[in-house]
Amino acid sequence: MQRLLICTLLAALAALPARAEEVTIDRIIAIVDDSVITQRDLQNRIRLIEADFRRGNRRMPPADVLRRQVLEGLISDSLLLQEAQRRGVRITDSQLNQTMQRIARQSNMSLSDYRREIIADGLDYEQYRETVRREITISTLRNQYGQRNASISDTEVDEFIANSGEDEVNYEYHLSHILIAVPDAASPETVEQAQRLAEELISRLDQGEAFDELANTFSAGDTALQGGDLGWRKRAEIPSLFTEPALGLEPGGYDGPIRSASGFHIVHLRDRRNAEQVLVTQLRTRHILIKPNELISEEDARARLAEFRERILDGEDFARLARLYSVDYVTGAEGGDVGWAEMRTMAPEYAETAERLEIGQLSEPFRTRFGWHLLEVTDRKTVDETRRSKRERIRSQLLQQKQAEVFDLWKRRLRDEAFVVFPGQSDA
Repeated sequence: MQRLLICTLLAALAALPARAEEVTIDRIIAIVDDSVITQRDLQNRIRLIEADFRRGNRRMPPADVLRRQVLEGLISDSLLLQEAQRRGVRITDSQLNQTMQRIARQSNMSLSDYRREIIADGLDYEQYRETVRREITISTLRNQYGQRNASISDTEVDEFIANSGEDEVNYEYHLSHILIAVPDAASPETVEQAQRLAEELISRLDQGEAFDELANTFSAGDTALQGGDLGWRKRAEIPSLFTEPALGLEPGGYDGPIRSASGFHIVHLRDRRNAEQVLVTQLRTRHILIKPNELISEEDARARLAEFRERILDGEDFARLARLYSVDYVTGAEGGDVGWAEMRTMAPEYAETAERLEIGQLSEPFRTRFGWHLLEVTDRKTVDETRRSKRERIRSQLLQQKQAEVFDLWKRRLRDEAFVVFPGQSDA
């Protein structure tokens, strides 16, 4: 019904006298399922991209190429935003404000200074905020879809480590790629045309043309306007399709065309580096916990622990007091012993206090969300967590990559199945 209304509206607009064009300030340039993209939407997004290119001191692609790339990105975003709306994904003003503040901090600015810089670039700040809101919405949808549709088993982690070797997983790879897209159910002629274009780009790379400029112009990938840059990735984060070609390259090299369900890819290894050993400091601590309640006030709890501290300093046994008085009944039964732990896993106030103490030193009473604590560090050690950390890191990387792959396939399927019309053009 909505599509019919949109088409009817377009027909009515087309039938208006030519004089109406004199006052037209915007026009629809694409119908995307139940939504539309306007000329203003396109120009606003182009201005954002141009500002990004200026900040990075990068050469802009030709205007017609930039328009095509940006319009295709808007179509993809529109489909995902419509899907997010159907699935109830909403980004509140509070969430948006927190993100804007984080972006400003990453640029070493206050939010007000960052706002002034956006305006100085010729951008409308409120429109910029809404662009960020849309990006957060799509990111939330991506995470939700990936979590529901991708998982990694212990067997997959074991097989990955066995196939890659211990040394190989320590490296990180800076990759870029170009995608020459092929739609689902494409004709043999369309496939052949895409392959010829990919082979032509390989030839142009051989002749010394810059990879990022070719990606800006020809790639249908999400990072096309960033020169195809995929960033630094652990081996497990590399798309499985690219793993063998990428690992066989020297920095600066490229390989392709590589066929996939999405089309033809060219992969480029920009650089490679060795990851560091993981050494973790663990502390063994014990504590006495008193929780304020209807009978014990905040001050009473603090004062009771201050009394216990003086008694321990005078020679009374910490473990005995913990067994008698601590309301952390699990550790209290063990004389208050929490055991070995990385402090990042503890409450922030607990970790901060423990890290300041010497072995055998008693803290002053302090508060966490659990109540009032008296703390002692009983031992400290450095543990080589490289192997365990590596395994968990590999699991996380494999999962992120699989989630990205299933989302990209779903996004491309949405695009292939979408109702997309470009008013004023004969093709769709």
